Amino acid sequence: MREAGRTSWRIGIDEPQPLVIGLFVRDVAGLKSRHVWLPHAVPATPRVNGEGSEAASRQWDLWWDRAILFDWDMDGQSLEQLALWWTPPDFESLQSVPALQEVVARHFYDAVAWSQDRKREYVELMIGTPDPRPFHRGRSGRGLVETRLVADLERNLGRRARPFQLWITEIPVAGKELWQLDPHHVLLTAELLRDSDEYRRRITPVLQALL
Repeated sequence: MREAGRTSWRIGIDEPQPLVIGLFVRDVAGLKSRHVWLPHAVPATPRVNGEGSEAASRQWDLWWDRAILFDWDMDGQSLEQLALWWTPPDFESLQSVPALQEVVARHFYDAVAWSQDRKREYVELMIGTPDPRPFHRGRSGRGLVETRLVADLERNLGRRARPFQLWITEIPVAGKELWQLDPHHVLLTAELLRDSDEYRRRITPVLQALL
């Protein structure tokens, strides 16, 4: 997780691993989600032969609806978190949804490996990568983009920002998209986060409504 802010405001950005694993499972199993707005994962995952069952697709949607709104930054493991997190080898949290449990059990370890690659990419974007050569600085990350953006908006307003919190959830799916889940929570794509100019254009109205 990456945070920016003063005592009066806080912006948090994260790529929750459970969501990334869930996206891989959806795509590799060919689950036909009713969330047609949600693009395919990138890089694209190889689909297994056949398509996931209608029951598994429906159960995945129910899981996603809860997982996307959950605060994965909570300290410790709440009962809600344990219910949403898929824990091998038995995946007991999915006993009530056996069709999804079967799909998750089949693809879970490949999904974890894929999610770890995406996490490395996310960390490199946020904080950069060290250069192994002596006396070289390596590649820097995106820095305090949100802090600078809020400061710019404060200058335009001629006052300090009102206290607010904004949570930004990033997921590795195709396109440069942003979906506002509520006034204090946005979901956006990794590709949008990498495009600093487009990101500023899309996130600015969200911040203006909070300031």
